[in-house]
Amino acid sequence: MAVTREQVVDAYRLILGREPESEAVIESFLHVTDWRQLREIFLGSQEFAQTIGAGYSHALPVGRYLDVRGVEVDLRCSDVQLQQMFDRIGAEWKKFGETEPHWSVLVSDDFRQENLAANIDRFYASGKPDIDIHLNFLRRSALPTSFRRAMDFGCGVGRLTLALAEHVEEVVGVDISPPHLALARERADAVGAGNVTFEAIESVADLGRFGAFDLIISRIVLQHNPPPVMAAIYCRLLDALAPGGSAIVQMPTYIAGQSFAADSYLTSDQPSMEMNALPQADIFRIIDSAGCVPIEIREDGAAGGGAISHTIAVRKREGHQSSVRA
Repeated sequence: MAVTREQVVDAYRLILGREPESEAVIESFLHVTDWRQLREIFLGSQEFAQTIGAGYSHALPVGRYLDVRGVEVDLRCSDVQLQQMFDRIGAEWKKFGETEPHWSVLVSDDFRQENLAANIDRFYASGKPDIDIHLNFLRRSALPTSFRRAMDFGCGVGRLTLALAEHVEEVVGVDISPPHLALARERADAVGAGNVTFEAIESVADLGRFGAFDLIISRIVLQHNPPPVMAAIYCRLLDALAPGGSAIVQMPTYIAGQSFAADSYLTSDQPSMEMNALPQADIFRIIDSAGCVPIEIREDGAAGGGAISHTIAVRKREGHQSSVRA
């Protein structure tokens, strides 16, 4: 028997010490088999390890959903529909940027506006260990960890962008929410980060404006977009890699019970902070067509118990030219 809404809420309160961020997140756990599996998922989460369970080792559950025989995610859509979906997500995140910009990046009451002044330095300091985890993907493959140009896609208020700046000559933070970007620029000015710029996009195609990059990262971003937008963005990000460049991108690859079709999505109400997955078959197709090869793929637990999420590190083949130029 699957867990109840009340059990999910209790897990957030008792294990993570906070309220769940949205009804959509609660619903993502409702396919978990029982409370024991729910407990395992929460104890194995990165949030628990980083904020509560320091020094506590608990393995993520593996082998979930091996009985699934197919996925019902249809990526087909028109260019007009793709832009409509992109615009809808942009509008929602602009609202977050105007109301709770830091909380929308790291969902914790500490980072709500009324508590932010006392916690702002801790918020930005949390970006450094996250960047170190990203760079470990490259270290394990004996690849360089200093770069000429890097992009942080879905940069929000610059939490990861500013941490990444220590490792690159130039880093570009890209986001769909101008209010978030305004705060990112303020923080960069305050800490004297002179090698950082922040850019807004109004379409997926805008990602072609910024030239080629040696490193591209994105974490807890693509999952808040409809699957066709996830796929289109991932294509553009990999296309923007310079030969020999690396991309480290997190995204859910399966959500229990998820189905998607553009027509029904665009004619239905959606949660403000929605959660979506891009099937692995589509991810591998995009990687191959972009002239990239996988470096490492790790399950990361970043999308909740009713989902499987992966961080995917790829490298562009040396002989494969990007269609954009620095």
